[in-house]
Amino acid sequence: MAGRIYVQRQKLFTPKLRAFYLTLGEPKFYNSDDKEGGYSVSLSADPDEVTDFRITMEAMAEELYQEYLDASGKKKLQRREPLIPMKNEEDRDGNETGNLLFKFNTKAHRKQKDGRLFPVDVPVVDTQGNRLPVNKTTRLGRGTEMVVSFDAKAYYMSGIFGITWALRAVQIHNPVWRESSPIEDFSGVTADGYVMDEDEAALSDFGD
Repeated sequence: MAGRIYVQRQKLFTPKLRAFYLTLGEPKFYNSDDKEGGYSVSLSADPDEVTDFRITMEAMAEELYQEYLDASGKKKLQRREPLIPMKNEEDRDGNETGNLLFKFNTKAHRKQKDGRLFPVDVPVVDTQGNRLPVNKTTRLGRGTEMVVSFDAKAYYMSGIFGITWALRAVQIHNPVWRESSPIEDFSGVTADGYVMDEDEAALSDFGD
């Protein structure tokens, strides 16, 4: 399969749903090698309340699959199941709750060909379009009602075709606030043990 194939639908919207997990405002870095970081939102939904949305998204995914086949000259590709980024919600003990989870994510930085990193903007706004400051956005917690704007993008990776939902922006309808941002949990708390040297501190993801 020669070259990269871009097949997508842009500027789509979810119904108003509650957040199950979210990383907004400050990107999450998954390990020391992760220089790009990411933002993500997982929305929880009663299957009976999102039937139209799910059917529409699944039909669109099938269209994107066929468009990808046509562009690649293939008759069939192994597919992710389900094709869209949806799975059954589980509680902390691994038991299914009966709800569905829809996942949206994007990298927090884009790497250019010359290696430079440029930040990706994911606006978080209220219902009047006013942008939330970062110190409030990072305090949004589970249960926050929101509408997510996203792009549906086809991908083919490790021999599997699937659809990813790229996070564009978030509109907050009914916030649930954490007492503080998790990044502040150890603010002012010191102990004996590991301390970064100056070079490590300069590269820290938790700097100002």
